[in-house]
Amino acid sequence: MWLASPKDASAYTLSNSSFNVTTGTNGEISSLTIAGDSFATNYVMNGTNAPNQNTSDHQWLGELMFTYRLGSGAWTKAWTSKSADARTQSQSGSTVNVSYQNSANAEGIRNFKVDQSYSLASDYLRWQITVTNTSAQTLEIGDFGLPLPFNEFWSGGNNEEIYETRVVTHSFVGNNNSYITAQRPSGIGPSLLMVPDATTGAGFEYMDNWRTEEHPGSTWAADQGGWPEGLTVFYIHSNVIKNTNRGYLTNTSLTLAPGASKTYAFKFFKTNGEQGVKDRLYSEGLIDVNVVPGMIVPTNQTAKFDLHTSKTIVSVTSDAPSQTTIASLGTSGTDHKLYSLTMSKLGPNNVTVTYGSGEKTVLQFYAIEPIDLALQRHATFMVNNQQWNAPGTIKDKVYDDWMMQTKAKRNNFAGYWGWGDDWGLTHGEFLAEKNVQTPVASEVTSLDQYLETAIWTNLMNGHHTDYLVPDFLMASPNTTPTYRGYAYPHIYNTYFSMYKIAKLYPGLIAYAQPRTTYLLRAYNVMKALYDGPVAYNWNTGLMGELTTPEIIKALQDEGYTTQANDIIAKMATKYNNFSGSAYPYGSEYNYDNTGEEAVYTLAKMNNNSTIKSKINTKTRATRGQMPLWYFYSVPVTITGEPWWNFQYTVSLAGYAMDDWVRTGSTSPEVDERLTYAAKIANVSAINSGQISSDPANIGAVSWTYQMTKGELWRPGPGWRPAVQRLARHVRRSRSRSVRRDQDSERGHRRRSDLRPVRLRRRRRAHGRQLRHHAEGRRRTTSEPDHRKARHGARTRQVYRRYCGAGEKLRQLHAAKRDERHGAHDQSRLHGIGRRLVQRPREQCGRRQRHGRKRTDDQRLAQHRHRCDL
Repeated sequence: MWLASPKDASAYTLSNSSFNVTTGTNGEISSLTIAGDSFATNYVMNGTNAPNQNTSDHQWLGELMFTYRLGSGAWTKAWTSKSADARTQSQSGSTVNVSYQNSANAEGIRNFKVDQSYSLASDYLRWQITVTNTSAQTLEIGDFGLPLPFNEFWSGGNNEEIYETRVVTHSFVGNNNSYITAQRPSGIGPSLLMVPDATTGAGFEYMDNWRTEEHPGSTWAADQGGWPEGLTVFYIHSNVIKNTNRGYLTNTSLTLAPGASKTYAFKFFKTNGEQGVKDRLYSEGLIDVNVVPGMIVPTNQTAKFDLHTSKTIVSVTSDAPSQTTIASLGTSGTDHKLYSLTMSKLGPNNVTVTYGSGEKTVLQFYAIEPIDLALQRHATFMVNNQQWNAPGTIKDKVYDDWMMQTKAKRNNFAGYWGWGDDWGLTHGEFLAEKNVQTPVASEVTSLDQYLETAIWTNLMNGHHTDYLVPDFLMASPNTTPTYRGYAYPHIYNTYFSMYKIAKLYPGLIAYAQPRTTYLLRAYNVMKALYDGPVAYNWNTGLMGELTTPEIIKALQDEGYTTQANDIIAKMATKYNNFSGSAYPYGSEYNYDNTGEEAVYTLAKMNNNSTIKSKINTKTRATRGQMPLWYFYSVPVTITGEPWWNFQYTVSLAGYAMDDWVRTGSTSPEVDERLTYAAKIANVSAINSGQISSDPANIGAVSWTYQMTKGELWRPGPGWRPAVQRLARHVRRSRSRSVRRDQDSERGHRRRSDLRPVRLRRRRRAHGRQLRHHAEGRRRTTSEPDHRKARHGARTRQVYRRYCGAGEKLRQLHAAKRDERHGAHDQSRLHGIGRRLVQRPREQCGRRQRHGRKRTDDQRLAQHRHRCDL
């Protein structure tokens, strides 16, 4: 039975057995819930669940954005949000109709008419949009944009609000085969699937994300108004917006003769699980794409992909045919069209599939050099180029951050934001575990010198009894904090890997210390993490804690029973802190991906299959499975899809998926696809020439990937307008074909001096400390009371420094993260022990997006909302 009732003059409600839909006064969908859902989740953003976005420049789901011209005239913007005077709404049975015509407002809808409808039919919601040329001239619609703000507003709220009322989205901008999913980040319950109505030729060719440079003052721009992601707009046509240079596909316009019209439509379905999405894609006449080993493929491997579709495959072609081999492997089962693929061109490789009646989609692969060669290339580069040999100085034997834009070491040892923390302390961690697997004497000697001089003598100067670790290296006295818990596993894991090297290869070099000294230093740093005045420990999952069982076993094997039992007792306490949580993913954020690895390890140590299953479900739900190399297996953070791709948790939390495949999965052959892709994903950060072709940078590593590309860099650390102008000059001076190649490379945007997420995390952390000091309140069990007296004044000082980000934070050159690789695969260099490729990420000078300017009041407000106490 259909239910239809007006809510006010122009807001209506539709309901059936699948959906409950409410439209708003702006012609938008203000509420979209799934009937019988696990929780009362509204899958779209509105003025209630995102009050900061309830502004005059709103772009709710259902509002439309056009750029058009008549004849050969100037391009004109026309948005439905600017056309209230031309909007009419009505309801007829199961359909709500919204029309726009002849707006008198600036940037309103005129010279053409827009009719859209929302209708419930069978088990889906259909959104139809018809554009009619009402002028006497030819109408060219250069941009046809659909703002799609699903409910990804993370600021504020506790675990229950985050995991029960918010969603993460994954998208595939792939022409006629485009689709979007929205699901709670816990992975619990059904998901929402949006697909084009194949009969209308709908699809997306471009995705744009609002930046402050283009939308100054708007809370809809990224990281404004407490919304890190910002508005994402999907374009059916994008021939004008393409100038933001963020896309990957060919851009088109829609041309209509006077009186002509064009209709596009999309459908929303409720789907259950990953297989439910695949089944619906197939039944709707789209292509369900499956790949092995993933969208990132070493040049010495053959990939296979399955185009599961009821339609005829007309052609499958590469954008680099002379360097690519594609072969049909026939059809298997019901419409599974199989193909093999080998690539020799490093970097992005596009495969265009033409199917049906002129429909097409583009699969975006990425080729890397053989994994063992890439890992060794970077290890060699580190020893030859990144290690300082400067006896008597504070930087002696340090593996410094390599800056691709300057082709030199960073050379910042001034304390805060210098060498250390997550980007500096992990260089040695990578090299140590690599040499556990494939030892090279010169590398082990270099590593031993690093631990003895850079870490023990200099960084830990004055802490040889309490084993506290300053977060940054600077000349004595080191005034940087020792409470940063995230730094500790990097140090104790490097010592632990050195212990394993000395044990496995005792005659390889003349070691500076007995192997047990390395082990005991690892233990004592780990002990300090929990016994000392350190934060982010008891209630936070840290990167690198999957080695805990190995460390315990090593201590037992060496006869250090007391030390082993101490860690066992500490882990029992930490496990109890998580075991009662419905959503055991504790981290710095109220929603994040950094806690799963550690908590999964605790659950495994305690044989808790319930927690392990929850974590596996969560980490799979937050990862993209679209055939795009920059989304496939990549988890979404609070920044959403548009940026911060390939951050450290791709492989770290992938460890949980990998173990689950081996021990708990009911379909391991299928689950292994995403798991293996996560294992090797971060190797793409090693520069084998595909990121920077300069010989001086071959072997260096980038920080992360920026999928939206473009020329706009956000104000904040590393913002350099001169470089921006240079990029524009280069673009103007090149031909279109060369420019396209450059744009493909520019997507890496890997800048070692742009560290968006960590900056904001650190500012939030200090904001919490400041607020709690001011309120005289106990902070958390992971940030004990006795830190107040010791660090209160320092906390205020540091917080003030961070709130003034601007010029001060432009000093920042954050280089790299060693992304953990997960458990082993058939080859030990594919799995490289459980702790390898927590990948080092020194990066090139082309990454665009990072921290933002905010006022102190905005920061304080955001701290209060995001505090995850």
